[in-house]
Order: sequence, then C-alpha cells, then structure tokens
Amino acid sequence: MTVAPFKARSRILSLLGDQLIGRDYLAVFELVKNAYDADASYAYVSIEELDSDDPYILVEDDGDGMDEVILVNKWLEIGNDHREKQRKARNRTARFGRLPLGEKGLGRIACHKLGNVIEITTKQKGKPEYYMRIVWDELLENEYLSDTRVEIVERRKPEVFSRDQPNGTQIIISELKSEWPRGEVRSLNRAITSICSPFEQVGDFDAELRVPGYEHWVESMWSSIDMVDNAPWSFSFKLTGKRFKWSYEFKPPPGWASRVSSRKSKSKPEQQLLLPRSSGRVVLDPAMLVGIGSISGQLFAYDKDAKISKLYPEARARNDFLKEQSGVRVYREGVRVFNYGEPGDDWLTLDLRRVNRPTEKLSNNIVVGGIHLEFVENETEDERLIEKTNREGFDENRTYQRFQKIVLAIIDTFERERSPDKRRLKQALEGAKTSFERPVETPAAELREKIQKTKYADEFLPLLDKVEADYEKMRDLLLRAGMSGVNLAIVVHEVHRGIVALYEAIRRDVDPNELKEQAHRLVHIFETIAGLLRQKGTKKTDVREVVQTAVTSISDLRFKRHHVKVEYDLPEFEPPFVVDGAFDMLLGALTNLIDNSLYWLRVRHPDIDKDEPQTRKLFVGLSNDMEDGRALIVADNGPGFVADPEDLAEPFVTGRPDGSGLGLYYASLVAQLCGGSLAFPSRDDLDLPDWVDGAIVAMVFPDPNK
Repeated sequence: MTVAPFKARSRILSLLGDQLIGRDYLAVFELVKNAYDADASYAYVSIEELDSDDPYILVEDDGDGMDEVILVNKWLEIGNDHREKQRKARNRTARFGRLPLGEKGLGRIACHKLGNVIEITTKQKGKPEYYMRIVWDELLENEYLSDTRVEIVERRKPEVFSRDQPNGTQIIISELKSEWPRGEVRSLNRAITSICSPFEQVGDFDAELRVPGYEHWVESMWSSIDMVDNAPWSFSFKLTGKRFKWSYEFKPPPGWASRVSSRKSKSKPEQQLLLPRSSGRVVLDPAMLVGIGSISGQLFAYDKDAKISKLYPEARARNDFLKEQSGVRVYREGVRVFNYGEPGDDWLTLDLRRVNRPTEKLSNNIVVGGIHLEFVENETEDERLIEKTNREGFDENRTYQRFQKIVLAIIDTFERERSPDKRRLKQALEGAKTSFERPVETPAAELREKIQKTKYADEFLPLLDKVEADYEKMRDLLLRAGMSGVNLAIVVHEVHRGIVALYEAIRRDVDPNELKEQAHRLVHIFETIAGLLRQKGTKKTDVREVVQTAVTSISDLRFKRHHVKVEYDLPEFEPPFVVDGAFDMLLGALTNLIDNSLYWLRVRHPDIDKDEPQTRKLFVGLSNDMEDGRALIVADNGPGFVADPEDLAEPFVTGRPDGSGLGLYYASLVAQLCGGSLAFPSRDDLDLPDWVDGAIVAMVFPDPNK
C-alpha cells in the first residue's frame, strides 16, 4: 500500500486569483476589507500614474500591521483560518470592537488578480518594519507550490512608517493586468465608498479612492447620503425575534403641502412581520431567524414617473444617481457584502414582482436601501449565511432563502404604507383617480394545472372554462362601458378569491361535495357581480338567512380548520331583517368580512395546535343597537385594524401582504347598493361578548320601525 500526500502546483495561485474573484474592483475591495479586519480607521486606495505606461495601485491603512511571524504563518499560508476562528470565538478587535469579515484565507490572492508585482510594507507598533516583494511570473516558474520562496526583509529603520504613523500596511501592485477606464474606476469608487453603510454608523472606518489627474471621474458621483434626504418615501426598521419595529415617512414635493399632505406612521407595540401567502405562514416564526439574527435597515423609494420626478429637486442628478446606486445592499457588521445592490443585481426579484402590480410594487431601479446584519451566536455550518468563495454574495442555502423571504416581507410592508400616498400624490397631480387592473390568468392557469392532475378533471375543467369565458365577457363589457377601474378590479378580486379557495380545497383533497360547492360558487360569482353593477338589486333578501348560509354551509369547515370558535347572535326581528339586494351579493360581502377576520386572527394568535384551547374567536350577529338602523356585525379578537378603517374601506388600500385592497371596499359598495352603509363602531356602541377586542365591522341598513 502506498500513502501519498496531495501536491499543489504553483499555478494554483494563478487559478485562484483569476477565477475566485470575478471583477478587478472586487479584488481591490478585498484588500480594503483586510484593512477593516486589521482594525484600521481608514483604507486609502490610489490608482497612480494612470496616464503612464506603468500605472500602479496603492493601498494604505493604519491597521495593526504584521510582524514576521504573521507574514510567514498567516499571510503566506493560503486558506489560513485564523480570522474564522477569531470570529467564532467572538474575539473582537481592541480598537473598534470589530469581528473579522474574512474567514476563508483567500483574500490575499486578490493581489494576483490585479497585477504581476506585489510589494508589501507592514509594521506593528513598537516592532520593526517588514518588506516583501512578490513577482508572480517568477514565483510561478517553480513547478510546485512547495518549491516557491518569498523573501521577507526586516527594516530596523522604517522607510514607509514614521513616529506619526507607527503601524499599518502599504501594498503596491504594479504591472497591472487590466486597464482602468472611466467606467471601471467609477465601479471601484462605488465599491470602496459603499464598504460601510451610509445609513448606519458601525465603528469608525473611512474608505476612499484617489485618482490623481482624473479626480473629475469620481467627484461628480452622488453618494447615498447626498440623495436620501430628498427621497419622497422612506422606511426604517428593526426585526428582532417576534418584534417588528418600523417607521415610515412620506414627503410631498416642495411647495405641495397644500395639495397633498405629508404623512408619518410607525409600527404598533408588539407588531409582528406579516408574511406573503407563498410562505405558508401569516407571521414570522422566530425560528426563521436562526443563522441570520436580527435584521435592521433603511429603504428609500423614488418615482420614475416624469411628471412626479420633476417636482422634486435635482431631478437629473437623482436619475444619474439611481442608474449607478439603486438597489438593496447588504451589510454585515457594518461592512458591505457584494454583489447585492450592484447595478443590474436584482437579488430580491423586485422587477419580477412588479409585473402584475406595477403601480404598487417597488422596482429595483427606484429603491435605495441597506439591510444590516450581525454575526450570530452559536451558528453552525448548515444554519448560517456563508459568503461565497468568489466574494459575490452568500451561498444560496436554506438560510439564505429564508433571509430573502424575510427581506421581501419587510419590503412588502413598506410598499403597503407607500401605496396610498403615491395614489394621493398622483391624484393631486392629475386631478383624477387612477385606474387599476389585476389579471386573473396566473391563478387560473395554476388551478387548471392542479385540476388536471386530479380525478376531478372531467367535472371541474368545464367549470373553469366557463369561469374564464364569463370573466372575459364581463371584462369586455366593462371596458366598452368605460368602467375599467374599480368595477373591473372588484370582478377580478372576487374571481381571484374564488379561484384561490378552490385551488386550496383541491390541494387539501377535501370532501368531493365541498369541492363541488366551491366550484359552483365560483361560477355564481358573475351573477353576484352583475347584480352589483346593476346599481341596486331588485330582490328582497333576509339578512338572517345570509348569515346562516355563510357560517354553516360555507365557512363551518374553515372555522374548524383554522381552529376558530364562533359565537352567533341571530335574534328574530319584527318585521324581519330584510333588505333590497341580491342574496349572493350580500353573501359575498359577508364572506369577505369573515375572510378578513380569519386572516387577522392568525396574525394575533399564530401557531395554534389543534389540541390547544380555541383562542381565536369570531362573532357574527345581528344588532339593533346602531343609531342608523339594524346591523350585520362581524367582530373578532384579532389585532384590530392596522390603519384607519375608513381608509381601508377605500379601494386598493390593504394591510395584508398580497392583498388586493378591495375586500372592505366591496362590502361597503354592497351595503350602499342595498340602501345601507359600512360602519366601524367602537366596542361601547354594541352589546358584544367580553372577549371582543379586535376589529368590529357593521353593515348598517335602515330600520323600518324608525
């Protein structure tokens, strides 16, 4: 048996330098990060003699410096893990209390990416200065890495450092491998100046690029700090465990205060982060933060609409700034993680999210932001964010995927706050309400695909064909009538809700009779909408029967599935509680109100096991306590309204991720068409169970006895 060690050819240095680090400016960035890890207060990068035949790169810092032992045992040892051990042991630097960013021991190979000749001069305080010169071409003439030799010169009399600067490191890279045109220099400047977050001061580190003779290349570049003060919309946040604390501000254009008011809002005490439907949960589980830790940050949004953009100062400079600086960056321990937020890097797929809802969602080119992370305690290899070896982001493991979802949920909160203010601004500018249209093709296609895989395909696919055909007919009718705004949105909202309900029923493989009921209810939606659009129903409907149908035939199984205890109060009135309106129309409105309660009950009371007591409670009843007449009441013990309920009853305003903002508006419109109104009474206005302390909604209709 033969036992042999691995051998590495010297060309491995060339391969690592050229292939592990993608762009030249990222290689320079690695050297700046090394200065940060060395506890420096600054790192100055200069591209010297750029107009000569032999330009060179100079990197200087005032960090701890290195002695001969560190140079031999750490700097010249590829893959040395002393920084990783330092970070895991939570050993912070003496001067600024930093944890190291490096962990793979490969950052020094960045030098080879840049040039053929590397000169390093370094000095620790109270120790000699050391000088090392590496010529890569000569080094690589040796066949094996073990045959290479680097000479380290000790200088008792320092030539670079002085009494005024007794420690630090200077690196000179010459015989550059690439040219540095204007665009690449500007990319390098953007990388260096953004190494530390402009939104959050962590430590004291100044990184600067100097280009003697070509200062104008970078002097004209706007920094984030220059522009965020003029952002129309801003959002700051901190997420720690279950607690999601945030503040929001809208600034109208200068001189427009009389036409559209500014607005500030903030989170409620103990507010939690709401998750989109695709997450399978409604609120953040603290377990999702394992390996990530607390998350904080700032987001600033602009508007590319030419009419709005020109109302704010420095429009041209702002557009130039957004071309180069837009995007959401990530910072860990206050230092940037590349390539997040670089031009063209849409790591959150914001542009894709915006396709179906362009007026409400943020695109990557109109947002500037920073996400701040800290190294977490007791992290394991499988449960942490790990930087890729090529320094271009994190490994896309499960922890990273959770991180993405969480950040998107945070941005969704910002978007929901921003949406009504953007609408108000646009209405003030145009003098008219804007239209809205949301397609149903995507959920319908997903439903069709799901049905085709089931035994119900022959029965349900024709029904889905009818739904899509009816939708097309009603859309064409509304468009021809010039009613493509709110009314069409209501159609879409109801169809979309029906499709999602049927999809979920099929996915859960519920009882076939329930599936049939869901499918036929979806078909009947258009009859309901048609009644709504006729301005007033001609039928008489007993509201008591509407409630009984909603809570028994339709929602009873959902109450059990969501672990909700329901109380009813359905007194007999004389004369009976009858209103002018179609039965299906009122049933749809009540179902919308119940849907809202079920969602928000899950927000306030998440993670309830089927064997636990029913803490989620819903009240549905009829009341004669309202001054304006008889009322259909829906109340719960959820968190209550997240915004002014009067605003939430306006079209397109929502407090839910992925919400259409039409549920309460639909209920309000139905109430009006039946001769009533939608109200939001207080707890003292009604005789309700003692446990009701959340949202209370009432559909109020005139009492014939009054």
